[in-house]
Amino acid sequence: MNITLEIIGILLGSFFILVAAYGTLKRKYNLFLFGICLHGTIPVGGEIIAFARDENIMHLVIAVMFLIQVIFTLPTSFRYGHKNKTALALSKRIGYAILIANLFTGYLILNDSIDVTHQFGYMHFAVSIIIFYTLVRSYKRKGWT
Repeated sequence: MNITLEIIGILLGSFFILVAAYGTLKRKYNLFLFGICLHGTIPVGGEIIAFARDENIMHLVIAVMFLIQVIFTLPTSFRYGHKNKTALALSKRIGYAILIANLFTGYLILNDSIDVTHQFGYMHFAVSIIIFYTLVRSYKRKGWT
């Protein structure tokens, strides 16, 4: 992988993770989603570049998986709150899907199944921790502010 792209990806990914973590800790729904959404764009771009390089179909599968994450986490103005049980259940299921996708990708990276530096695997695990914390907190407390 190109060292310049790696450095840019690591810096942007770290910044987006910090934004998501700050949004989670301060209960700022839009910042949380903004960080997770923009973090998802990094694997999409990286996997498309990797697919162009070696034409391994696994790269496209991962790119589509994170493209779906980007679509689901786009910060929109829809605010359902904890009173709408259907929206709350759906958001938890989306959270579980994002958690599993990031855990799976982090595992693949650290297991050297994907030719990516290990820092990106740790970033996926950091996103998983943020999502897990958010899901646990959603069971203990009601809603976002």
